[in-house]
Amino acid sequence: MSAPLLETEDLTAFYGDFQALFGISLTVNAGETVAIIGANSAGKSTFLKAVAGLLPSPPGAIRFEGENIGGARPFNNVGRGIVLVPEGRRLFPSLTVEENLLIGGYRRRGRWTLSRVYELFPILAERRGQPAAILSGGQQQMCAVGRALMGDPRLLLCDEISLGLAPIVIRDIYAVLPTIKGEGTALIVVEQDIVQALAVADRVYCFQEGRMTLTGRPAALTREAIHAAYFGT
Repeated sequence: MSAPLLETEDLTAFYGDFQALFGISLTVNAGETVAIIGANSAGKSTFLKAVAGLLPSPPGAIRFEGENIGGARPFNNVGRGIVLVPEGRRLFPSLTVEENLLIGGYRRRGRWTLSRVYELFPILAERRGQPAAILSGGQQQMCAVGRALMGDPRLLLCDEISLGLAPIVIRDIYAVLPTIKGEGTALIVVEQDIVQALAVADRVYCFQEGRMTLTGRPAALTREAIHAAYFGT
């Protein structure tokens, strides 16, 4: 059996003196979609930041393709193929849609090109010359996903991509995830929306106050078990 694409072991994370993660151990296999669910302040986004290199992590706590990347800088992790779609999109508002997309490929290029991103999100092709700031929230999220794809991710980290969006827009964005997975990209999808998370995931982890409270395949998890893990009851 091949080694996991990503593996964390007893991962901890801190914001100053405040501990946000407590001994998180999980795996993501190549081409797999893993969902991390939990309420606000459960540690979901903190986990993604640690994997991306935006927060320091203990030596040996994070391995990617068998390589210890604990403490690696975000720039180097992007070069490895670990790419984050951050919560809140974080586009460059004064740049055009196309300029934002091109920035995503500054470190690493491969399967995903402008034409392929525009094929995935046709509205971005129509708006390619417009400043990102004037896009709707849903269009900005598409641009953020497209920018990440331009980095040719082996592992795509999606942080609350449905947050603040209308249901029809969420449906359209989630509809492209199987296509991304079909290219061999593994995904970690952080979500508060349990229904969305379970619909796309091969496996699910639940966090509660920085600790893992549940793991399993969606079909094997009962509503009662998810509720207890999510709310700590």
